[in-house]
Amino acid sequence: MAGNQETPRPPETPEFGAVTVGGPPHEYPEADGVRVKKFCVGPYENNVYVVASGDAAVIVDGADDAARILREVEGLRIEAIVETHDHPDHVQALPRLVKALAAPVLASDEDSWPVETQPLKDGEQVRVGEHELHVLHTPGHTPGSTCYLIGGFLFSGDTLFPGGPGNTGGDPARFARIMASLDGLFARLPDDTRICPGHGIDSTIGRERPYVDVWRARGW
Repeated sequence: MAGNQETPRPPETPEFGAVTVGGPPHEYPEADGVRVKKFCVGPYENNVYVVASGDAAVIVDGADDAARILREVEGLRIEAIVETHDHPDHVQALPRLVKALAAPVLASDEDSWPVETQPLKDGEQVRVGEHELHVLHTPGHTPGSTCYLIGGFLFSGDTLFPGGPGNTGGDPARFARIMASLDGLFARLPDDTRICPGHGIDSTIGRERPYVDVWRARGW
């Protein structure tokens, strides 16, 4: 156990998917035919992910800078845009993306959206070429917060970061709810699962697992 220590922060290196606004994307090694690209947009340094199989792809979070997102998906057939939650910094590009791509936006109906969406429920799958994104409802940061799992990648939005859960505004009920969501993730996922958050660098389930009780004790 980690005692009262803080979670050691991963270094800002390509190994942990370090990207900057306006900088080049990070492309992860292809695994079992799944390709993942990460890049950073907007004043809140949001991560956007493109998950591709063959010429089919989905976008994870239409956050900001629609022009950049459209450049990064050129040559791909976008089957859907999946949203992790409805906070403004994660949705600003959606109206333009929907118009340009004619792709459906898939998201929890427990959050509110600036465009029409198709509701996603826990346990459903989203097709990406020959593969599937698995939908994991992880409430707490928002009521509809959702993570997506494909292969060894967990797209965690603002639910899970290196060093702990996303912000719950000092609300004990929301904090208890997000910790229950994290308990479910840590019970289900193997240590080598890569955590790909909505902002900042990546981590792994194994790197964060020893510190869950530290987060619970500190209350944020």
